[in-house]
Amino acid sequence: MDSVLTKGEELFAEGRIDEAADCFQQLLIKEPNNCRILNNLGVIAYQRRDGQRAADYFLRSIQSDPSFTDPIANLCALLRASGDLREALPILEPLSAKYPDNAEVAQLLSEAKKTRAVRLTGAKIAIVNPWDNKFTDLYTRYFGRANDVRLIKPQSENDLKDVLTWADVIWSQWCNEPLVFLSKQETKAALVTHIHSYEILTPQLMQGVNWRRVDGAIFVADHMRANANRLWSRQLATVPQTMIYNSVDLNEYPLHDSEPGFNIGYVGYLNHKKGIGLLLQCIKAAVECDSRYRLHIAGTFQETRFEVYMNHLIEQMGLSDNVVMHGWVKNIPSWLGSMNYVISTSPWEGCPLNLIEAMACGVKPLIHNWQGAAELFPSNLVFNTVSDFVALLRADSYDSSDYRAYVEREFNAERNAARIDQFLLERLEARRSLVPPAAEHRPGVLEKSQTEQEQSPVAPAAEPAGTINFYQPLQKTVEVSSNRKAFTIEFCRGKRVLHVGCVDAGIMESRIKSNNFLHYHISQVAEKLIGVDIEEGGLKRLADEGYEVYRLDLECDTELLSELASQVDVIVIPEVIEHLNNVGAALDNLRACGFEGDILISTPNAFSLRVIRLLGNGVELVHPDHNYYYSPTTLKTLLGKHGFDLQRLVMYYWPTDDEIGRELHKIVTTSCPYYAEGLIAMVRAERASR
Repeated sequence: MDSVLTKGEELFAEGRIDEAADCFQQLLIKEPNNCRILNNLGVIAYQRRDGQRAADYFLRSIQSDPSFTDPIANLCALLRASGDLREALPILEPLSAKYPDNAEVAQLLSEAKKTRAVRLTGAKIAIVNPWDNKFTDLYTRYFGRANDVRLIKPQSENDLKDVLTWADVIWSQWCNEPLVFLSKQETKAALVTHIHSYEILTPQLMQGVNWRRVDGAIFVADHMRANANRLWSRQLATVPQTMIYNSVDLNEYPLHDSEPGFNIGYVGYLNHKKGIGLLLQCIKAAVECDSRYRLHIAGTFQETRFEVYMNHLIEQMGLSDNVVMHGWVKNIPSWLGSMNYVISTSPWEGCPLNLIEAMACGVKPLIHNWQGAAELFPSNLVFNTVSDFVALLRADSYDSSDYRAYVEREFNAERNAARIDQFLLERLEARRSLVPPAAEHRPGVLEKSQTEQEQSPVAPAAEPAGTINFYQPLQKTVEVSSNRKAFTIEFCRGKRVLHVGCVDAGIMESRIKSNNFLHYHISQVAEKLIGVDIEEGGLKRLADEGYEVYRLDLECDTELLSELASQVDVIVIPEVIEHLNNVGAALDNLRACGFEGDILISTPNAFSLRVIRLLGNGVELVHPDHNYYYSPTTLKTLLGKHGFDLQRLVMYYWPTDDEIGRELHKIVTTSCPYYAEGLIAMVRAERASR
């Protein structure tokens, strides 16, 4: 094994990242708790800018061998780069006590302690939720430590009117009817919503909310965020967003001594979105293997049709002795103590608490592969078919402590509540920056004279005739992404895509060898992918690899562009327009092809902090083939002149663990996103007037 591990590390040192990752992944199957392998995979994930996965690997490595300090240093580097070094304190403090002579741990602990935690303090927070949910009490307790918190369970609009004048922050924990009402009222408060899953499929909610008045949206999972922005791109175009998983307080969930057995639990309501038909098919298949299997249901029916359907099928399938109805169970952690498994057969879920609770108690989950399941939970716990379910059910693998450790890493209430805290604070600060302070009137203090006002560097509300307003207002808040490629890939997921500029000119050969290029990554998630470029050598290499590609000049090839655009749902034009000779001609050509779907255009930002910092040294940070720079205003103006509406603007940057990288992260995420390294514009062709 050591020789293979060494070979993987040599591949990594040579820059053959994908080959090294494959090598380490194969080794991990044989030794899932090898701290060195886990640390190496964490480093690769960090190189690929997948911070969440990197942190997961580093934490697993630390838990495997706390004396191995490499993953500790790597995790701290990751957290330092993201501004969250203080999050490492729960790891560093016990390690420092155990290894008091370890200078590296002592240094990291000292650094972490000096990092100031930025949290809401002394704020008036209204948590709005018309239902009784476990996470509401959890967050009420968390925010109540340092703030004045009111839990509002509105039954009518009158129940919400007081908070409009009282609160600094109004946090609607669902994107439902209370948010619709609140978003249409005048208030100084920052209005933030939590979006789970059902709301995205409810047009009267998503269209009923006045999104211009919503200061931020928290999604419970990446796939829910992607679906929402795909279905409601116009509504969500300017709403600052983040993703934070649902969470549990592990103190409330005892770790049971769970093991393989015959009790399969189901927790939750029984309704149209729970896959009842598949649920019974799975149980029937289990019983056919061994009649001792029992399905225990902790929940109630919400729809009569499914109650009739399920009772009918249970009888017809001969499962009357194998399905036990417990009704609504209040103490789920205790009830889980007698379960060996918990099953989910839903076709659609956000971030289901029932599975998180089961894993927290050490119970093995059996999860149908609804969209996002394999990203939220370990993929080896996810099944596609009934036969896959039976194999997963009867597999020897069962590790209660590993299930709980996964929850501690991903769904930890204290950690995720702190992330919500930070987001709410940012939204409150942004809201306050939009509200001008009331004018002070004190004896002896005069108002500004007209002359002083004219000298102020702020554009007047209306310019005199014959003048130009050079002060173009920007949005006070704008969405920020720390990974342009990942954002573009997610935009393409499940869609038919036309990728303009698919060749990585000059480095195509090396990128193909390592499968480390954008066109490849899009091909892994898109339903259909067509690539176009003008670089014939690169196109030939892509064609040799089996990709569908065409030579197309975006500035003039109207006929081919129209033909290809008719075959796709979206067009992506990443990092292309700065290379063109005639951008206006290219946009006119794109407009002429009649494409009505979403178009993603990304390009470097003229005001990038990295560019500005280097100018003082007499150096310009720019690709030698670039012809243009764009800013948020000039890009919007250019698009408008050529018939495109800007639907959504995202600023992107690359986090790096160096002085300017840390400074850039802090500035972009807390004060001015317009210093980011680039712009992502989501646009559509303007509709012709009738």
